[in-house]
Amino acid sequence: MSGHHHARKENICLNCGATLYGHFCHVCGQENNEPRENAWHIVRHFFEDITHFDGKFFDSLKYVITRPGFLAKEYTKGRRVSYLNPIRMYLLYSAIFFLITFSLLMKHEHTTPEVARFRDSIEQHNEGKMLGYNKATVPGTDQTADYLSFGRVYPRDGARVFDSIQRTLPDTSARKVHGMEDFFYRNVAKLSTAYHRDPNRFMEQLNEQFTHSLSKIFFISLPLFTLLLWLMYLRRKEQFFVAHAVFTIHFYCMVFVFGLLLQLINQIEVESDAMVTVLQGFGLSVFLGMYVYLYVAMYRFYNQGWFKTAVKWLIQSIFFTAVLVVVTVLMYIKAMSNLG
Repeated sequence: MSGHHHARKENICLNCGATLYGHFCHVCGQENNEPRENAWHIVRHFFEDITHFDGKFFDSLKYVITRPGFLAKEYTKGRRVSYLNPIRMYLLYSAIFFLITFSLLMKHEHTTPEVARFRDSIEQHNEGKMLGYNKATVPGTDQTADYLSFGRVYPRDGARVFDSIQRTLPDTSARKVHGMEDFFYRNVAKLSTAYHRDPNRFMEQLNEQFTHSLSKIFFISLPLFTLLLWLMYLRRKEQFFVAHAVFTIHFYCMVFVFGLLLQLINQIEVESDAMVTVLQGFGLSVFLGMYVYLYVAMYRFYNQGWFKTAVKWLIQSIFFTAVLVVVTVLMYIKAMSNLG
């Protein structure tokens, strides 16, 4: 931005006090201009910063999508100014992902009297211990009823009824539960009482609780993913731990992109079974594409043969999937217990 403002004649940086050897401070990078600015200067600063950021954002997005492993390799070579900082990139991509995810999940559907009556008739025959969210077509209409499946004894004071039933059961009974099972099924009974009249509200609040915990799933799994990469490539001294972390961050940014694609596919409503099959196939392709992307990124970044890369990719993929599944299940249980 040199030439936009009046340059100072003094050669002492106003920001850090270092002696200047040019128009920019070699210590902190501040430009050596007069501190007094008008409103136009502030506005111009803002748009220049936004434009500069946008350029980095779209360049980084282009490379992370089209050239797996490229940005991580550039980072390890010291070429960093032209791209978004990996941490900032992760925070930005995750923020976009979670905002869109939250907006898509938070939808409330209106319940008509016909749907309510049909749902009530279904609930009269509920016998299961497990809590489930189901859909059924209302006879004689084109409407769909959402309902919770649960034991029909639970709609009134479910926790007390559950405790009463458990006390009367002999220890040898198959219906007698202990420990974590007792905790889980007791929460199911409480949820059945609270939400059986409004299953949509149950799903909304469960999704809201889970969405708030979703960032923790990635936050917990990311260092574990990095650690496994470090262990598998331990003999390669040129790949320091931070390099593995940067590779993981860029891969997770792409996971957010794949996640958004899957959500957008899930939002498409079609009538024909053929189109449903097409969309399901497309969704499966996107999901599998995430793992193909990981293989290509590992092959290019670590520069090993295809077979060694395939073995390490398989270990990494199984570990990545297992961690996500386990942490996701725990987060859903936590979300359900918060509602209960």
